[in-house]
Formats: sequence, structure tokens, C-alpha cells
Amino acid sequence: MTPLQKASVLTLVCVLTFVVGWELYCRSQHLGLSFNDDESLWAHTRKEIYQSSPSRPVIIGSSRVKFDLDLDTWESVTGEKPVQLALAGTAPRPLLTDLANDENFKGTLIIGVTEGLFFTPDGSFPEREATKRVNFYPKWSLSQQLSFHINRVLEPWLYFLDEERLALRPLLTDLPIPPRPGTWGGPKFPREFSVTKFDRQEIMTDAMVADTAIQNKVKAVWMDIGAHSPKQSLPPFLLTAILNSVKKSVDQIRARGGKVVFVRMPSDGVFREIEKKSHPREQYWDRLLAHTNTPGIYFEDYPALSKYRCPEWSHLAPKDAVTFTQDFIPILQQKTGWPIRIRAAKTPLATASRSVHN
Repeated sequence: MTPLQKASVLTLVCVLTFVVGWELYCRSQHLGLSFNDDESLWAHTRKEIYQSSPSRPVIIGSSRVKFDLDLDTWESVTGEKPVQLALAGTAPRPLLTDLANDENFKGTLIIGVTEGLFFTPDGSFPEREATKRVNFYPKWSLSQQLSFHINRVLEPWLYFLDEERLALRPLLTDLPIPPRPGTWGGPKFPREFSVTKFDRQEIMTDAMVADTAIQNKVKAVWMDIGAHSPKQSLPPFLLTAILNSVKKSVDQIRARGGKVVFVRMPSDGVFREIEKKSHPREQYWDRLLAHTNTPGIYFEDYPALSKYRCPEWSHLAPKDAVTFTQDFIPILQQKTGWPIRIRAAKTPLATASRSVHN
């Protein structure tokens, strides 16, 4: 064997040893398998909107509709799976504008409203990620699509490809480095909080559901976000501008035969009390429905929806998301009159599919 061949074999052994070792380390963290919820996965999902129907709606919003509306359960009840385009921690208005400007979209849209994110000025931080996805979609290159489909095959088998929790950047954020005075690097959620399925369903991990210590860490994140959020109410002229923008988009979709409904998902505890004070229902939610002349479902108006509790004040556990979705669909049909096809739900199968082992 030549020196070059020996060097090649040694390099291969070192690389394989490192890759196997890193993969074993990632698996030892018991975080559960998660797909990267990046621009490519969102763009791949965005392509499905043209097959939308009342039984297969497009969902936009923030993280609550991403956790609380269980896609597998929806499919077991109606026979069709929704198109999940919601983005955690973002305002959905750029997505709404994008769908309104897409002349080929004539489908059914469910819009999740988290007031602290939904009612933010144009161009503000909560809109940036949504705007980034909207701008990426028409520029999604063939090379990026090829890379996405290769990763799609590998991600279920290789945990270290989880760029959102196990890549160098998120691992560096876990270092105990105190922030500089007067700065804030944004929220830092525990890695055990949730995982993402390929259909973009967000699910709390078993560890998150079972461990109050992890839940308390997430609660602390919510309080930290609140401490760094604006304390003043939205100026009336900005609120009116937001409502006018939303109305324009909703009217565009309905003019093409599309259907729209707003939904307000559960929250509770200290977080809910803060929301009531910062965004009074009559000033924001009620005005939104009246200004846009659009139906809405507010969880507190329905005993079937208000009975649920959130482990960390803001999102439902997987088991509750299953039954919440089963309770939600008939209310949606009754409230909107949409012709949703409902068949016998496969509850045991749907419930079993939600478990994320750790």
C-alpha cells in the first residue's frame, strides 16, 4: 500500500469514527427525531396550497396552531391533511399577503391569531422570518431543491443533521456566557421543548410533557420575552393600518372564491393574564372580526375548547392536541358553514402517532 493510500484509509477511518461518535452522542441526548423546519421545508409545503379545500385547509399563524391543530387527527376525521404553513414566533400577515397576491390560490385559509405577534407593525422583528420565507419561495433553486430531497432521505436516519438543535450554532448558544449589559440575544428555549415532523407539525417531546423543570424553563422564556416586549399599546393609527391591510388580503382571497376564518388558540396561567391586559379582546380580536367581516373562533367561547390546559401556558401537549382537534373541527363547520367532510375518527391510531419518545 502506497503512502497516499495509507493516508486515504487513515482519513476515512478518522472521518467515520468522528461521524459515528457524533451520531451516537446526538442520540444519547434523547431529544427525539426532528426535521429541520427551514426555508426549504416551508417552500416544499407551500407548493401544496393549490389543492386546498374546507376539509384540507391551509393554516397560517404562529406556533399555537402549529402545536394545537394535530394534522394526523384532522386527516383521520376528514380524510385530508391540512397544509401547515404557520411559523413559530412570527406574525402571519406576510404569509396572508403572499397568499392574497397569489392569483392561483382560491382555497380555504385558517389564520391563527396570537395578539402579541399578529398586531405588530410592518417590518417589525416578528415579521422578519415570515417575510424571509415568502421571499425565498420563488427563488428556491434547483440545487436547493435537490439538496432538500437528499436531506429528506437522510434526516430520519441521522440525528446530527438536526441543524436547529444539534448543529454548532445552537450548541454554542447553550454555553453559560452572560449577556452584555443592555443587550438581549433573544429567547433560548430548552432543546427538549419540541420536535418537528416532515409535515411541519410541531409536537412537545415526552420529556417536556413529563418534566415540570423543563416546563418551568419555557415559562421563564415567556416571561423573558414579555420583559423585552414593548410596554405601550399599539397606536390607534398603526392598529387601523394593520386592520386595513388584513381586510385587503382577506377580501382578495374571498373575491376569488376562497374562504377565511380566524382562530384564537388556548393559553392560560400567568401568560393568559398578561395577554388580557396587553391586548384586550374588544380592542383587538373583536375589531379584527368586525373590520374584516370574517368569522372567528375564540377558544374561551366554547367549553369544548376552553377546558384544555397548557403545560407551559401557551401550547397543548400532544395528547390534548389530538382531542382538541377532534373538538375543533365540528365547531369550525358549525361556525363557518363550510362543507367539511367528517368521517369516523381513528382516535386510537391518531393518539398513538403523537408520542415522541425520549
